[in-house]
Amino acid sequence: MKSIVKFIAVILPLVIVSIYLNGCSSAEQTTGKLAFAQGDFEKAEGEFLKETNQNPQNEEAWFYLGISRLQLNKLDAADQALKEYRRIGKNTFSSELIDIWGRKFDEGYSAFKNASSTSDTSVSMKLYASAINRFKQALILQPDSIDAKKNIDIINGKINTIALKPLLDKGVAYESAGDYASAVEEYKKGLTKVEKGSVNYEIVIYDLGVAYLKWGEKMRDENQAVNPDDQSHKEKYQAALPYLEELALSSDKANKLLAYSLLVQVYGNLNMTDKALEAIKIRDQLEANKNNK
Repeated sequence: MKSIVKFIAVILPLVIVSIYLNGCSSAEQTTGKLAFAQGDFEKAEGEFLKETNQNPQNEEAWFYLGISRLQLNKLDAADQALKEYRRIGKNTFSSELIDIWGRKFDEGYSAFKNASSTSDTSVSMKLYASAINRFKQALILQPDSIDAKKNIDIINGKINTIALKPLLDKGVAYESAGDYASAVEEYKKGLTKVEKGSVNYEIVIYDLGVAYLKWGEKMRDENQAVNPDDQSHKEKYQAALPYLEELALSSDKANKLLAYSLLVQVYGNLNMTDKALEAIKIRDQLEANKNNK
């Protein structure tokens, strides 16, 4: 409610002056402005939509239609309306857009700050979602806002981390119990929560590679005691391979070293001698570079 009151306080003088100066406005536009001034954004949207349908070049109607939809949190529709406003090219309401952008950005930052300072996961997730919503609104108002885009990316990363941790914790617990099938299942769930190439993504593919590697080692040791000719354990080493080879492409030197250290074992168990020797060479070089710092 407070944000609506503040919003109306900023925009109301504009509405009143506009109605006064444009006495010849259509009935739809006049009704829309009055509804807007009263905070009835649903009715305002309907009236301004009628006006833009009958007068597609009405810049003011597109502006109010976009802001009404923004207040109703109809983000895609708001974006469409404000694109039409910009298409006309007069930019009459540029200062108003900046003012509203600033308010939405501040609301987003406040929610983000509060989310970061609470230890209650359920509360922080709601606040992060609210912050993203406000920054998305700000981005609709100012599409070239680098800060809004950056904050959305940062918050998405935090949300993914919060959603990922319980899955990784369960995976680690299963690994400790020797239940590698369940561990892999949890890590694969985690893979759906992260963005490819991100820090969290590399954590998950490392965990998957290690889980498959340990699973293969367990099967190999069990098979040796019962049937030395059984090579089914190699399937698990093969499953580890794509995750570790992808990790080996990391720009993070520590992750790269981890990957090659594990690939030596995987290539060796798969009888890929040339690959194993190459991995040893790269691993040793990475290790030497680390020690020479």
